[in-house]
Amino acid sequence: MPDLPYLPEYMNWFRDNIAGLEAYQPGFQPREAGFVKLNTNENPYPPSPRALAAVREIADDRLRRYPDPTSDRLREIIAEVYGFPLERIIAGNGSDELLAMALRCFAGEGDVVAYPTPSYSLFGVLARIQGAKAVEYELNENFGLPEDFFSAEAAIKLVASPNSPTGTVYPPATIRRLLEESSGVVLVDEAYVDFAEESCLPLLLDYPNLLVTRTCSKSYSLAGARVGYAFASEEMIAGIMKVKDSYNLNAVSAAAAAAALADREYFFLTAEKIVTQRERLRETLSGLGFSVFPSGANFLLCRPPGGRAGEIYEALLERKILVRWFDTPRLREFIRISVGTPEEMEILTGAIGAILSRKE
Repeated sequence: MPDLPYLPEYMNWFRDNIAGLEAYQPGFQPREAGFVKLNTNENPYPPSPRALAAVREIADDRLRRYPDPTSDRLREIIAEVYGFPLERIIAGNGSDELLAMALRCFAGEGDVVAYPTPSYSLFGVLARIQGAKAVEYELNENFGLPEDFFSAEAAIKLVASPNSPTGTVYPPATIRRLLEESSGVVLVDEAYVDFAEESCLPLLLDYPNLLVTRTCSKSYSLAGARVGYAFASEEMIAGIMKVKDSYNLNAVSAAAAAAALADREYFFLTAEKIVTQRERLRETLSGLGFSVFPSGANFLLCRPPGGRAGEIYEALLERKILVRWFDTPRLREFIRISVGTPEEMEILTGAIGAILSRKE
């Protein structure tokens, strides 16, 4: 192939904020079998049998033709489940797409996007894609929201509750205060809220600047289908509809999600299993000398004895057990463990016990 001296200049084609952007880094997805996978907060149980049946029943015509551009059947099910009017609901290709759509609507070049840290690292990436000014506010010692975040001036504030990677739940009273002290939009990402005891959905009745996102990836076992949904005022939803892709949710995913959401018995059964297993894991890890933070999610953030998180992570990886370790100043001494099946938790805790005994 001949030398092409102009190729190194290709970066000049990109906007400066894209050329210098550090992309979001998902958790490791192994390509080989045999791993105990506890690093990306997936549901350890299969989707609802109704969801699987809905996928199998997709007819040829539904694949040949474009899907419903506004996913009305899915939104109707969501409206029935949560008691919100259809006009106050939007569906998306995972809650990540809904976050991106919100940033398209509310944050332009130079606008401030504020969010706490450590939290979902996609927040900052989406802000920088917009050319907005990403402003981080360090969580306090117990991972609570810092005082200066409440009154900060921003076009939009992003909060995950329960927060990832900490598992912290910010109660409705805290979100209410944030809404009342914020002049812009407040987006609360409730991806993990089905494993918690409180949601801020009732606040939508009083605060038109609130946008709440949800996902089917966690409690509905549909991470591979990529389905999310959001609630806001009718006016806000109508505005967000303007910036979504024409057919942003495919027919197969929409059908699976509608069936999963409608199967309330299966949903409550699996969510209860995960919460029960989470508390058992907390007790076991505490007995092994870990410091474990309270969590309203399907994972636990914990500090191993001596803060040897990196060592524990590597030793578990050698045993083909995946957990998440964030090599950052605030989180370096912690690992995040997704709640798995009882069998997976037994393998994990047995391995941790053996690793700690070896290091003593």
